[in-house]
Amino acid sequence: MELRAQAKVLLLRLLLVTFLGLSLTLAAGCSGAGSNAPQPAGTAGAYEIVDDTGTVLKLQHKPQKIASLSISTDEILMALVAPERIAAFSYLVDDSGISNIADQAKAVPGRIKANAEVVIALQPDLVIIPDWQPVTLIQTLREAGVAVYVYKAPANLVEVKQSIAAIARVVGEEAAGGRVIENMDKELAGIGEIVKQIPAEKRQVAIRSNLMGDNGGKGSTFEDICRYAGVEDGAAMIGLTMNEVMSKEQIVRINPDVIFLPLWDYSGKNDLKKFGEDMQNDPALQPVKAIQNRRLVAVPDSHLSCNSQYIVEAVRDVARAAYPEYFKDK
Repeated sequence: MELRAQAKVLLLRLLLVTFLGLSLTLAAGCSGAGSNAPQPAGTAGAYEIVDDTGTVLKLQHKPQKIASLSISTDEILMALVAPERIAAFSYLVDDSGISNIADQAKAVPGRIKANAEVVIALQPDLVIIPDWQPVTLIQTLREAGVAVYVYKAPANLVEVKQSIAAIARVVGEEAAGGRVIENMDKELAGIGEIVKQIPAEKRQVAIRSNLMGDNGGKGSTFEDICRYAGVEDGAAMIGLTMNEVMSKEQIVRINPDVIFLPLWDYSGKNDLKKFGEDMQNDPALQPVKAIQNRRLVAVPDSHLSCNSQYIVEAVRDVARAAYPEYFKDK
């Protein structure tokens, strides 16, 4: 009986020591020490994302130091996450001629270009890059251990929505992404309600004259913008693709009702007013309806050239310019 009593005492002491050890371990884990250590796979909050190159990103938590390498990504991120979670925007974000968030972007101090050393020095926990950025840049960042999410640059409005949804998933803000897309759909539906009232015989043909060589055409974003606006893209109408530049002869052949002019010059070396005047006064273009009726309309490049939610504004710009009598107060 005495041996049994001693055994019980020893067992109780062992249990007490074990309990105290576990308590100290848990206390240390809850303290500041070691709180920055990487969480093991499978930890609550960890998730995996596959980008458009098929690369799997393993994120331990929602990224808190995001770097963006394109204007469109800048604009999408601004609508999805708090500025405190953005380490840097692309270097053009402050230029209101091409950026729709120049004022809002002031809340994020960092600016970067497509330079691997600069991006790595920033120590981001996520870099978001469109697939038109150099492959060597993407490879260098990944080899340096940087989490890089590459997405396919959109060619139409459906793909813009897909990009927004994909970026929302990677930053852990799917609900916010859904709201952005829902707002786009509402805006497009409102424009569509007006456009469907326009008789077929009044439908307009338009072309885009752009200093960067993006003049629309089959498969271009501009062609899709025109479709939502109830306008026909003249370049696509004659079979040009988005990588082809229209000649004066082709402009005369298209005979557009409206010609869209740029408001932004990426080089800063061109006189945009003179650019429009030269087109208006070009002897070779005088047979064109848009020239005869002086319907050369400057539209913000920040709308026409973007691949973010602000592309809806491009649809509105084109529809309003083509059908001013239907969009007087819109």
